[in-house]
Amino acid sequence: MKKSSVFLVCTGVGHINRGYESFTKECFAALKDNDYFDLYLLKGGGQSEGKELKISCVQRNSSRAVFLSNILKKETYWIEEFTFFINMITKIIKYKPSVIYYSDFILGTFLFHLRRFFKFKYKLLFSNGAPNGPPFKTEDHVQQLLPLYVTDSIAKGTPADKMTLLPYAIKLNVQENLDRISKSKEIRKRLDLPLDKKIIISVGAINSYHKRMDYVVNEFSKLDQEAYYLLLLGQIHEESEAIIDLAAQKLDKKNYAFKQVNSEEVPVYLAASDIFMLASLSEGLPRVLLEALSNGLTPIVHDYNVTRQTLGKYGVFKDMTETNILTKAINDVKNNNYEKVDIINFTWETYSWENLSKKYTKMIYDLIPIKK
Repeated sequence: MKKSSVFLVCTGVGHINRGYESFTKECFAALKDNDYFDLYLLKGGGQSEGKELKISCVQRNSSRAVFLSNILKKETYWIEEFTFFINMITKIIKYKPSVIYYSDFILGTFLFHLRRFFKFKYKLLFSNGAPNGPPFKTEDHVQQLLPLYVTDSIAKGTPADKMTLLPYAIKLNVQENLDRISKSKEIRKRLDLPLDKKIIISVGAINSYHKRMDYVVNEFSKLDQEAYYLLLLGQIHEESEAIIDLAAQKLDKKNYAFKQVNSEEVPVYLAASDIFMLASLSEGLPRVLLEALSNGLTPIVHDYNVTRQTLGKYGVFKDMTETNILTKAINDVKNNNYEKVDIINFTWETYSWENLSKKYTKMIYDLIPIKK
């Protein structure tokens, strides 16, 4: 019997580096060879190859997107989602997917209305990473990343059987990560990072409204500049200029760096670092925390239920609406003194694709209509 087709969709794959994109690429790699359905990756950048299908779109960071945004009075992200949606319709007609699995809520809304008007049969599986909802009116099934989202959704009327509790998974080989960490000095030399300072790293889009990189810069400025070095990794765009200017005003240029790197390079920088900090006050389940854990780091994070449920005991939790918290947080990391191998083993057991891929496959396969 011919296997059903499943679309795994993310418009940013190939040209944007966020958690959505890294998750989607890893998910495709982990599930593409399963025995139950044919998985296709639909992406907005790169090249089409095998079951990876590039869908033409107006990419959000392009001048065309800005031009259309000004005319249509829509965000550039909406422009990307809509143009991608229009051009993926031919693939829906050709491949007749039984399930479309996606993270971008706007795209899912378009797909819901398309199905309603043209009577397509696909089921919509939403990975709720932002998070959005409840209520869930345009989705057939929702992947919830943490228990708190399931509890809240049930309390607000969402049936329990409409959701699957399944966290983000990450690619992780315990021994490879330990070997990489053991070579941190060699990595620092190769990356031109200081050998004589503790490196504090934060990973995420270089902005102030969500990842709050300005807060990281301000907190770092209060430390002993001879002892620490600040490394900020993430997407650099127009909104980043103010943060780059802030760092130039407050910090010695020898004591910090901004870098935009591919998602595959992030673990190398994490392995070379000593302290990880995430200043955002609201997240779904930040994949970057899992990446930090997988490299033996104890993340310094804002204290709320998302970070508590994600990290368990392996976090330092602070009120990041306050100032002057970083020195104490660093001392807490030192005092906890968790073994890197224990942190990495916890991450492997809780979040590795090796342990979770069967659950992902089942979640998708359960939505495919049974063929008689």
